[in-house]
Amino acid sequence: MKAITVWQPWAQLLAAGKKHDETRSWRTNYRGEILIHAAKKPYSQTERLMTAESRKKIRDTLGLGFINWREKIPTGVIIGKAILRDCKLIDQAYHDFIKELCPDEFLYGDFTVGRYAWRLEEPEIFKNPIPASGKQGLWNFDGSIWIHNGELFIKEAEHGRENGRID
Repeated sequence: MKAITVWQPWAQLLAAGKKHDETRSWRTNYRGEILIHAAKKPYSQTERLMTAESRKKIRDTLGLGFINWREKIPTGVIIGKAILRDCKLIDQAYHDFIKELCPDEFLYGDFTVGRYAWRLEEPEIFKNPIPASGKQGLWNFDGSIWIHNGELFIKEAEHGRENGRID
């Protein structure tokens, strides 16, 4: 299954359905199910990239509170999945549209003209994240994820053993 590694807290926002466009400097032709992997980089290293306004908005949106909230978002794990529905070149019209009509989305991404917006739909956050090493670019997860009787399971390809249920 295809996967994309995203720094926190943006990975959490995607998996929770609070962020819909993952902005990248490169495009992809891939469409379909995609796993959302939260990079191992700790949030303390990524928060310097945000304004005070976006840090507060993210904290409030994810219901993290103020004390020890950085410890509440996992890193180095697959936290959910979604459907990659589209990959759109960000032109001035799209930039302006997002900025004016979707201000939260604009806070959560880099909508610089010339970049790409990967549109993710039908997000699902996993109750129990799956430990995994991320990679740059679009990568293949070396395991299987499936649903049986309403329960989500994972099987590692290289060992063939079940890691158990993921609620």
